[in-house]
Amino acid sequence: MKYQENVLDRFRLDGKTAVVTGAAGNIGSHTAEAFAQAGANVAVVDLPRCLEGAEKVARELSEKYHVKAKGYGCDLVDDKAVAAMFDAIEKDFGSVDVVHNNAGIGGALAPDIEPWDAEHDMPHLDHWKHVLNVNLISIYIVAVAAARVMKREGHGGSIINTGSMAGHIVNQAPLYQTMDDSSYGVAKAGVLFFTKHFASQVIQYGIRVNSLSPGYCYSPVLHSGLPQEIFDCYTKSQPAMRMADVEELQGAVLFLASDASSYCVGTDLLIDGGHMIW
Repeated sequence: MKYQENVLDRFRLDGKTAVVTGAAGNIGSHTAEAFAQAGANVAVVDLPRCLEGAEKVARELSEKYHVKAKGYGCDLVDDKAVAAMFDAIEKDFGSVDVVHNNAGIGGALAPDIEPWDAEHDMPHLDHWKHVLNVNLISIYIVAVAAARVMKREGHGGSIINTGSMAGHIVNQAPLYQTMDDSSYGVAKAGVLFFTKHFASQVIQYGIRVNSLSPGYCYSPVLHSGLPQEIFDCYTKSQPAMRMADVEELQGAVLFLASDASSYCVGTDLLIDGGHMIW
């Protein structure tokens, strides 16, 4: 394999097309920006109802970094819609080289033993299934559809699935009591295993599949206004003594997307501030 002589050049994505799902959200929009900074053209994907947000992100990337960017709305649990989306992206951009398979939702703030999910006003089992659909089945659908395009195009590529620290361990949880249900962790554990299994299948086509597992990552939408005792639990349960800033994930995602990680196959990058060493 040939390498860029300057190691910093191996992190560049010039001339490549990167697809980011959940890209109107906190992690996805920052990933899309990192890819644009590295020279990639970016397909910004979110739900159809979030299309305006996706288009706004795409517009800002084009204006700021002078790359091609376009927003797409797609229900990622619909395999036919996902296949059509990739066809459209391939037509608009010419190729699919990198995919950050990032879309997801949270679980329920209720123990599994409770039959009713008051937070979402529905039977608990219904929301549990919904979380697995969005956080695991959509990951499978998007990764497989992307790999089929990359295989057909014949140039390999990189697929990065967003896992979670919660796929490795049961979160300590606020106040040292597991207050949420198992749906999120079960789905993310599935993502981690699927990443390894699928990576072993498609590396023969030059397609690398890896995952990224954030620990507690600060989000103004989720964490502003939390009671102090709960916020303290999130910030003081790892040696770093703080939550991650979303910008701290950008370098890891770019590493996995680029030739700098050419020998990473089925790898999970855990970015947790040391949470799991305690």
